Amino acid sequence: MTVRDFKASDFPAVCRIYFEAKREELKFEPYPFNVTPLNQDEVLLAAFYESDVIVFDDGTVRGFAATFAGQLRALFVDGAVRGRGIGQSLLDAVLARGTEGLSLNVAKSNGDALRFYARNGFSNVGETVRHYAGHEIMYLKMQLAPKLGEVIA
Repeated sequence: MTVRDFKASDFPAVCRIYFEAKREELKFEPYPFNVTPLNQDEVLLAAFYESDVIVFDDGTVRGFAATFAGQLRALFVDGAVRGRGIGQSLLDAVLARGTEGLSLNVAKSNGDALRFYARNGFSNVGETVRHYAGHEIMYLKMQLAPKLGEVIA
């Protein structure tokens, strides 16, 4: 099992994981969503390709994370293996790359993700409304808190 850099041959697995996990992410919103596949969403696809992407690979790609300019844009894990430490491994790998002050947006209705990020030192620093599939979704803006004794520039 390893976390490694994304390669083009991983794209079909990443698209499958994204599609399934995006539905899971939004399942507590008050209306149903038709999730647009990653390879068909021009805006998200462009953001994906400009990001630094890593994957968790145990012989099969099981999850991925994407970062850009100090923001964690995506961290998605295959639902069949969720809860086995894959998300933690991906986040640890992102943090090991030295992304200081890492920020992210997480759907306010996604309690599992909110608890995961809070356990990992992220705190709520605000809210933002994002649009997906014609609906407004409330997201919490989260920021990685500095470690005790760190100086914030």
